[in-house]
Amino acid sequence: MMEFEREHDLPYSPEQIWAVLGDFENHRIWNPYVRIERLTEDPIAIRYSMRMDPHKPKFLEVPAAVTSARPGEELILDVKPSFILQFEESYILTPTASGTKFVHRYRCRGPFAWLRLPGIKTSFQRMIGSIDGILLSYLKSKYSKPQSPPRRTKPKFRGGRR
Repeated sequence: MMEFEREHDLPYSPEQIWAVLGDFENHRIWNPYVRIERLTEDPIAIRYSMRMDPHKPKFLEVPAAVTSARPGEELILDVKPSFILQFEESYILTPTASGTKFVHRYRCRGPFAWLRLPGIKTSFQRMIGSIDGILLSYLKSKYSKPQSPPRRTKPKFRGGRR
């Protein structure tokens, strides 16, 4: 098994981060690799489409299921693009004194993972880095308090003639 993980300390509450992670319809805003749709009221039924290159427009629909969705704690997806490569994508949220420890992880299974091909490693490292960067920017834009523009000082006006 190959594993790729990124950890971040974020100034947002687990509930704020969960609001973004659990909103499958808007994953496209911060995840250029995946499109997720709920299929029914069944909590594990999803339509999962992915691409390994965000510059290519075509997505491939692959079998996937939600294996855990605990609001404010974790979201774990089991994805099976083929018999030779399967992976689990997880987002783990842990409250801290200053916000939330956020862990994004891929665990790869199947023959490709056993072979440890460098292309797979590079693809997953690039993917997790890209997704996390965009997600963190999205969280910042969504939850940071807008700063008021700097006040312009009024020009001093002297009355009368000179």
